[in-house]
Amino acid sequence: MKDANATSALFIDGANLHMTARALGFDIDYRKPLAVFRREAIVLRAFFYAAIKENQARSHIRPLLDWLYYNGFVLISKLTKDFVNESNRRTRTAYG
Repeated sequence: MKDANATSALFIDGANLHMTARALGFDIDYRKPLAVFRREAIVLRAFFYAAIKENQARSHIRPLLDWLYYNGFVLISKLTKDFVNESNRRTRTAYG
């Protein structure tokens, strides 16, 4: 039951949620968490944080981001770049 005075915001870390879902072997329907929040309170905003590789002209995540935007999410994205450090280990860093 929705509390008339309750407000909330939804924050989704896209990379961590994706990796967790993949490790557990299931897909996520992003409509469901937003529907639960809207059922319980007034949702001020729903944020989705994503990292996009710098050198990918057309990212595989773009259709998901477009869908999320169309369905009311605020998208926060950062470009990432791969680096190789002194010990020849690859790291990914967000910037921008």
